Amino acid sequence: MPSVDPQQNTRPFLLASRVFAVATSAVIVMSFGTAGVLVQTGELKDIHGAAAIVLHVVSGGLFVALAGLAYTRRRDWWATALAGLVFVYTFIQAALGESATLGVHIAGSLVIVFGTIFVTSWLFSPGRIT
Repeated sequence: MPSVDPQQNTRPFLLASRVFAVATSAVIVMSFGTAGVLVQTGELKDIHGAAAIVLHVVSGGLFVALAGLAYTRRRDWWATALAGLVFVYTFIQAALGESATLGVHIAGSLVIVFGTIFVTSWLFSPGRIT
């Protein structure tokens, strides 16, 4: 019977995790850019709202991909939990996006930024994922 490389099972999940991490980071950058214009001039609300929907999708994809990676590797569940927190918090952020709670919305965006950047950095760190 041929031997199976245990890393072979993790490669699709690692690739998917990296793709979703980069996509989530890109959507965050877009969201910050549109938020600045939205606050200053009141424009780009539709684009900012669409970016929020895309953020739900890509952060959810990151969560699922990391769950698959952790399951196949039997470790690093903390990254899955952090991605899950980011995913859930995107919905909280959407609920806090009105003018009465805008201060909390802006401060809360840092939860999403720091969680995403931490997981993304970890995913691309040499030697951390092998």
